Amino acid sequence: MRGRLALATGVAAAALTLSACTPELPTTPPASSPQQPSALLEEQAARVIDETFAQLEAADSARDPDLLGNRIGGDAARVRAAQYLRAEDDGPSPSELPSSMQAIYVTDVESWPRIMVGVSDAPEESTPVVGLWVQEDVSRPYQLRGWAPMLPGATLPAMPSTSTGASQLLLTDDSVEPSPRQALDDYLELLRQGSDSDLSDRFDDDIYRDRLFSARETLTEAADDADGDYIDTIQPRIEGTFALSTADGGALIFAPVTIASSFSVEDATVSVPSADRPLVDGDLDDKVTHHYRDLVVIFVPGPEAEGRPAVVAADHHLVRVSDS
Repeated sequence: MRGRLALATGVAAAALTLSACTPELPTTPPASSPQQPSALLEEQAARVIDETFAQLEAADSARDPDLLGNRIGGDAARVRAAQYLRAEDDGPSPSELPSSMQAIYVTDVESWPRIMVGVSDAPEESTPVVGLWVQEDVSRPYQLRGWAPMLPGATLPAMPSTSTGASQLLLTDDSVEPSPRQALDDYLELLRQGSDSDLSDRFDDDIYRDRLFSARETLTEAADDADGDYIDTIQPRIEGTFALSTADGGALIFAPVTIASSFSVEDATVSVPSADRPLVDGDLDDKVTHHYRDLVVIFVPGPEAEGRPAVVAADHHLVRVSDS
Protein backbone atom coordinates (compact mmCIF):
# COMPACT_ATOMS: atom_id res chain seq x y z
CA MET A 1 0.00 0.00 0.00
CA ARG A 2 1.42 3.34 -1.05
CA GLY A 3 1.39 6.39 1.22
CA ARG A 4 1.51 10.08 0.35
CA LEU A 5 4.42 12.31 1.32
CA ALA A 6 3.94 16.06 1.06
CA LEU A 7 7.38 17.43 0.21
CA ALA A 8 8.00 20.71 1.97
CA THR A 9 9.92 22.29 -0.88
CA GLY A 10 8.26 25.54 0.03
CA VAL A 11 10.66 25.64 2.97
CA ALA A 12 13.60 25.46 0.59
CA ALA A 13 12.18 28.06 -1.75
CA ALA A 14 11.41 30.49 1.05
CA ALA A 15 14.83 29.98 2.58
CA LEU A 16 16.51 30.97 -0.66
CA THR A 17 14.67 34.24 -1.22
CA LEU A 18 17.65 36.55 -1.02
CA SER A 19 16.25 39.96 -1.84
CA ALA A 20 13.61 40.57 0.80
CA CYS A 21 13.73 42.63 4.00
CA THR A 22 17.34 43.74 4.00
CA PRO A 23 18.15 46.26 6.73
CA GLU A 24 20.84 48.09 4.79
CA LEU A 25 21.35 48.50 1.04
CA PRO A 26 24.74 47.70 -0.48
CA THR A 27 26.63 50.48 -2.22
CA THR A 28 28.35 50.62 -5.59
CA PRO A 29 31.77 52.36 -5.57
CA PRO A 30 32.56 55.04 -8.18
CA ALA A 31 34.04 53.99 -11.50
CA SER A 32 37.78 53.93 -12.01
CA SER A 33 39.69 56.32 -14.29
CA PRO A 34 39.40 55.97 -18.08
CA GLN A 35 41.31 53.14 -19.77
CA GLN A 36 40.16 52.03 -23.24
CA PRO A 37 37.09 52.90 -25.30
CA SER A 38 34.14 50.65 -24.55
CA ALA A 39 32.37 48.44 -27.07
CA LEU A 40 29.17 50.45 -26.53
CA LEU A 41 28.62 54.19 -26.37
CA GLU A 42 26.60 55.41 -23.40
CA GLU A 43 23.61 56.16 -25.64
CA GLN A 44 23.79 52.66 -27.15
CA ALA A 45 23.86 51.04 -23.72
CA ALA A 46 20.88 53.15 -22.67
CA ARG A 47 18.96 52.02 -25.76
CA VAL A 48 19.68 48.35 -24.99
CA ILE A 49 18.30 48.81 -21.47
CA ASP A 50 15.25 50.79 -22.61
CA GLU A 51 14.34 48.18 -25.25
CA THR A 52 14.89 45.33 -22.80
CA PHE A 53 12.56 46.74 -20.19
CA ALA A 54 9.93 47.78 -22.74
CA GLN A 55 9.74 44.14 -23.88
CA LEU A 56 9.80 42.91 -20.31
CA GLU A 57 6.98 45.27 -19.30
CA ALA A 58 4.80 44.06 -22.16
CA ALA A 59 5.38 40.42 -21.29
CA ASP A 60 4.92 41.03 -17.55
CA SER A 61 1.62 42.84 -18.09
CA ALA A 62 0.21 39.90 -20.03
CA ARG A 63 2.17 37.20 -18.15
CA ASP A 64 2.98 35.93 -21.63
CA PRO A 65 6.50 34.62 -22.41
CA ASP A 66 5.81 34.90 -26.15
CA LEU A 67 6.03 38.68 -25.70
CA LEU A 68 9.63 38.46 -24.46
CA GLY A 69 11.39 39.89 -27.50
CA ASN A 70 14.88 39.74 -28.94
CA ARG A 71 16.39 41.61 -25.97
CA ILE A 72 15.62 38.78 -23.52
CA GLY A 73 16.94 35.25 -24.03
CA GLY A 74 18.63 32.22 -22.51
CA ASP A 75 18.11 31.71 -18.80
CA ALA A 76 16.40 35.09 -18.39
CA ALA A 77 13.60 34.08 -20.77
CA ARG A 78 13.31 30.61 -19.24
CA VAL A 79 13.21 31.91 -15.68
CA ARG A 80 10.64 34.58 -16.51
CA ALA A 81 8.39 32.08 -18.29
CA ALA A 82 8.52 29.84 -15.22
CA GLN A 83 7.69 32.79 -12.98
CA TYR A 84 4.62 33.59 -15.09
CA LEU A 85 3.40 30.00 -14.63
CA ARG A 86 3.97 30.08 -10.89
CA ALA A 87 2.13 33.40 -10.63
CA GLU A 88 -1.11 31.81 -11.86
CA ASP A 89 -3.91 31.31 -9.33
CA ASP A 90 -2.44 33.77 -6.82
CA GLY A 91 1.03 32.24 -6.84
CA PRO A 92 4.23 34.20 -6.15
CA SER A 93 4.74 37.29 -8.28
CA PRO A 94 7.64 37.45 -10.76
CA SER A 95 10.87 39.00 -9.50
CA GLU A 96 10.90 42.79 -9.44
CA LEU A 97 13.47 44.03 -11.97
CA PRO A 98 13.98 47.82 -11.78
CA SER A 99 14.64 49.52 -15.11
CA SER A 100 16.65 52.42 -13.65
CA MET A 101 20.39 51.78 -13.38
CA GLN A 102 22.93 53.24 -10.96
CA ALA A 103 25.85 51.74 -12.90
CA ILE A 104 26.53 50.12 -16.29
CA TYR A 105 29.70 48.21 -17.19
CA VAL A 106 30.60 47.22 -20.75
CA THR A 107 33.62 45.49 -22.25
CA ASP A 108 36.40 47.10 -24.27
CA VAL A 109 36.90 44.10 -26.57
CA GLU A 110 36.62 44.08 -30.36
CA SER A 111 35.68 40.39 -30.56
CA TRP A 112 32.66 38.36 -29.49
CA PRO A 113 30.90 37.34 -27.36
CA ARG A 114 30.68 40.64 -25.49
CA ILE A 115 28.85 41.43 -22.30
CA MET A 116 27.20 44.38 -20.61
CA VAL A 117 26.36 44.50 -16.92
CA GLY A 118 23.74 46.72 -15.31
CA VAL A 119 23.39 47.42 -11.58
CA SER A 120 19.89 48.68 -10.85
CA ASP A 121 18.65 51.12 -8.29
CA ALA A 122 17.37 49.29 -5.24
CA PRO A 123 13.70 48.26 -5.12
CA GLU A 124 11.87 49.13 -1.91
CA GLU A 125 13.02 46.94 1.02
CA SER A 126 15.42 45.07 -1.23
CA THR A 127 18.86 45.23 -2.81
CA PRO A 128 20.04 46.35 -6.27
CA VAL A 129 19.72 43.77 -9.04
CA VAL A 130 22.70 42.84 -11.22
CA GLY A 131 21.73 42.05 -14.81
CA LEU A 132 23.90 40.34 -17.45
CA TRP A 133 23.49 41.11 -21.17
CA VAL A 134 25.36 39.07 -23.81
CA GLN A 135 25.99 39.80 -27.49
CA GLU A 136 26.97 36.54 -29.20
CA ASP A 137 28.19 38.08 -32.46
CA VAL A 138 28.04 41.27 -34.51
CA SER A 139 24.73 40.31 -36.14
CA ARG A 140 22.84 39.65 -32.90
CA PRO A 141 21.47 42.09 -30.33
CA TYR A 142 22.58 42.31 -26.72
CA GLN A 143 20.24 40.08 -24.72
CA LEU A 144 19.46 39.99 -21.03
CA ARG A 145 20.58 36.46 -20.08
CA GLY A 146 20.26 36.51 -16.31
CA TRP A 147 19.88 38.56 -13.15
CA ALA A 148 20.57 38.28 -9.45
CA PRO A 149 19.99 40.60 -6.49
CA MET A 150 23.03 41.74 -4.58
CA LEU A 151 23.46 39.96 -1.25
CA PRO A 152 22.75 42.01 1.88
CA GLY A 153 25.84 43.97 2.88
CA ALA A 154 27.75 43.18 -0.33
CA THR A 155 29.70 45.86 -2.18
CA LEU A 156 30.66 45.79 -5.84
CA PRO A 157 34.30 46.62 -6.70
CA ALA A 158 35.19 49.81 -8.56
CA MET A 159 34.75 49.31 -12.30
CA PRO A 160 35.29 51.38 -15.47
CA SER A 161 32.31 53.40 -16.67
CA THR A 162 30.38 52.98 -19.93
CA SER A 163 32.73 55.43 -21.66
CA THR A 164 35.91 53.48 -20.87
CA GLY A 165 35.16 49.78 -21.03
CA ALA A 166 36.38 46.93 -18.84
CA SER A 167 38.76 44.21 -19.99
CA GLN A 168 37.05 40.88 -20.54
CA LEU A 169 39.21 38.17 -18.98
CA LEU A 170 39.78 34.59 -20.02
CA LEU A 171 38.54 32.25 -17.32
CA THR A 172 42.06 30.81 -17.14
CA ASP A 173 43.71 34.23 -16.67
CA ASP A 174 46.46 33.68 -14.09
CA SER A 175 46.98 37.39 -13.41
CA VAL A 176 44.20 36.91 -10.87
CA GLU A 177 44.67 34.54 -7.93
CA PRO A 178 42.69 32.38 -7.96
CA SER A 179 41.87 32.50 -11.67
CA PRO A 180 38.19 33.07 -12.52
CA ARG A 181 37.77 29.37 -13.43
CA GLN A 182 39.49 28.20 -10.23
CA ALA A 183 37.41 30.53 -8.07
CA LEU A 184 34.21 29.24 -9.66
CA ASP A 185 35.26 25.58 -9.40
CA ASP A 186 36.21 26.02 -5.74
CA TYR A 187 32.97 27.78 -4.88
CA LEU A 188 30.78 25.17 -6.56
CA GLU A 189 32.72 22.40 -4.83
CA LEU A 190 32.06 24.22 -1.55
CA LEU A 191 28.34 24.20 -2.40
CA ARG A 192 28.51 20.46 -3.05
CA GLN A 193 30.43 19.60 0.11
CA GLY A 194 28.42 21.77 2.48
CA SER A 195 29.17 23.92 5.51
CA ASP A 196 31.88 21.59 6.85
CA SER A 197 33.99 21.90 3.69
CA ASP A 198 37.63 22.93 4.02
CA LEU A 199 36.94 25.32 1.13
CA SER A 200 34.83 27.55 3.39
CA ASP A 201 37.96 29.43 4.49
CA ARG A 202 38.72 30.46 0.89
CA PHE A 203 35.61 32.63 0.59
CA ASP A 204 33.87 35.30 2.60
CA ASP A 205 30.64 34.19 4.22
CA ASP A 206 27.52 34.66 2.10
CA ILE A 207 23.81 34.20 2.65
CA TYR A 208 23.30 32.36 -0.67
CA ARG A 209 25.22 29.28 0.38
CA ASP A 210 23.98 29.51 3.99
CA ARG A 211 20.39 29.27 2.82
CA LEU A 212 21.16 26.55 0.30
CA PHE A 213 22.78 24.52 3.10
CA SER A 214 19.85 25.20 5.44
CA ALA A 215 17.32 24.00 2.86
CA ARG A 216 19.46 20.92 2.16
CA GLU A 217 19.60 20.06 5.87
CA THR A 218 15.82 20.38 6.23
CA LEU A 219 15.05 18.22 3.20
CA THR A 220 17.72 15.63 4.03
CA GLU A 221 16.17 15.19 7.48
CA ALA A 222 12.73 14.82 5.89
CA ALA A 223 14.08 12.19 3.49
CA ASP A 224 15.81 10.29 6.30
CA ASP A 225 12.59 10.25 8.33
CA ALA A 226 10.83 8.65 5.36
CA ASP A 227 13.68 6.20 4.60
CA GLY A 228 14.38 8.14 1.43
CA ASP A 229 17.20 10.18 -0.13
CA TYR A 230 17.89 13.80 -0.93
CA ILE A 231 20.71 15.07 -3.16
CA ASP A 232 21.75 18.32 -4.83
CA THR A 233 23.53 18.14 -8.19
CA ILE A 234 25.41 21.38 -8.92
CA GLN A 235 27.04 22.13 -12.26
CA PRO A 236 28.58 25.24 -13.90
CA ARG A 237 27.72 26.32 -17.42
CA ILE A 238 31.15 27.41 -18.58
CA GLU A 239 30.04 28.44 -22.07
CA GLY A 240 27.91 31.18 -20.53
CA THR A 241 30.41 32.27 -17.85
CA PHE A 242 32.23 35.60 -18.19
CA ALA A 243 34.75 37.63 -16.18
CA LEU A 244 35.53 41.35 -16.19
CA SER A 245 38.67 43.00 -14.86
CA THR A 246 38.11 45.28 -11.87
CA ALA A 247 39.92 48.53 -11.06
CA ASP A 248 42.19 46.78 -8.54
CA GLY A 249 43.28 44.13 -11.04
CA GLY A 250 40.85 41.54 -9.74
CA ALA A 251 37.94 39.85 -11.46
CA LEU A 252 34.16 40.02 -11.36
CA ILE A 253 32.79 36.65 -12.48
CA PHE A 254 29.28 36.09 -13.84
CA ALA A 255 28.47 32.39 -13.66
CA PRO A 256 25.22 30.64 -14.61
CA VAL A 257 24.80 27.56 -12.44
CA THR A 258 22.45 24.58 -12.83
CA ILE A 259 21.14 22.93 -9.66
CA ALA A 260 18.93 19.84 -9.54
CA SER A 261 17.53 18.98 -6.09
CA SER A 262 16.09 15.45 -5.94
CA PHE A 263 13.94 13.92 -3.21
CA SER A 264 13.06 10.23 -3.45
CA VAL A 265 11.26 7.78 -1.18
CA GLU A 266 9.97 4.26 -1.81
CA ASP A 267 6.32 3.21 -1.44
CA ALA A 268 4.99 6.76 -1.27
CA THR A 269 3.60 9.33 -3.66
CA VAL A 270 5.46 12.64 -3.41
CA SER A 271 3.53 15.90 -3.67
CA VAL A 272 4.80 19.47 -4.00
CA PRO A 273 3.52 22.88 -2.83
CA SER A 274 0.72 24.41 -4.87
CA ALA A 275 3.00 27.21 -6.14
CA ASP A 276 5.29 24.61 -7.77
CA ARG A 277 2.56 22.56 -9.44
CA PRO A 278 2.36 24.64 -12.65
CA LEU A 279 6.00 23.66 -13.32
CA VAL A 280 5.47 19.90 -12.87
CA ASP A 281 6.59 17.83 -15.86
CA GLY A 282 5.42 14.21 -15.61
CA ASP A 283 3.52 12.19 -13.05
CA LEU A 284 5.14 12.45 -9.65
CA ASP A 285 5.48 9.09 -7.99
CA ASP A 286 8.25 8.26 -5.55
CA LYS A 287 10.72 10.90 -6.77
CA VAL A 288 10.63 14.62 -7.48
CA THR A 289 13.41 16.86 -8.78
CA HIS A 290 13.38 20.64 -8.62
CA HIS A 291 15.49 22.21 -11.40
CA TYR A 292 17.06 25.65 -10.87
CA ARG A 293 18.88 28.10 -13.12
CA ASP A 294 20.93 30.38 -10.87
CA LEU A 295 23.25 33.30 -11.55
CA VAL A 296 26.18 33.71 -9.15
CA VAL A 297 28.43 36.80 -9.23
CA ILE A 298 31.83 36.35 -7.56
CA PHE A 299 34.41 39.06 -6.86
CA VAL A 300 38.08 38.04 -6.71
CA PRO A 301 40.22 40.89 -5.27
CA GLY A 302 43.33 42.02 -7.15
CA PRO A 303 46.91 40.99 -6.25
CA GLU A 304 47.53 43.97 -3.96
CA ALA A 305 44.08 44.05 -2.41
CA GLU A 306 43.13 42.54 0.92
CA GLY A 307 40.31 40.07 1.39
CA ARG A 308 39.09 36.77 0.02
CA PRO A 309 36.89 36.02 -2.98
CA ALA A 310 33.25 36.76 -2.19
CA VAL A 311 29.83 36.18 -3.71
CA VAL A 312 28.28 39.64 -4.17
CA ALA A 313 25.04 38.68 -5.98
CA ALA A 314 23.11 35.45 -6.44
CA ASP A 315 19.61 34.07 -6.88
CA HIS A 316 17.93 30.66 -6.91
CA HIS A 317 15.47 30.43 -9.85
CA LEU A 318 13.12 27.44 -10.05
CA VAL A 319 12.31 26.59 -13.69
CA ARG A 320 10.95 23.01 -13.70
CA VAL A 321 9.74 20.19 -11.46
CA SER A 322 10.16 16.68 -12.87
CA ASP A 323 9.52 13.08 -11.88
CA SER A 324 13.13 12.01 -12.39
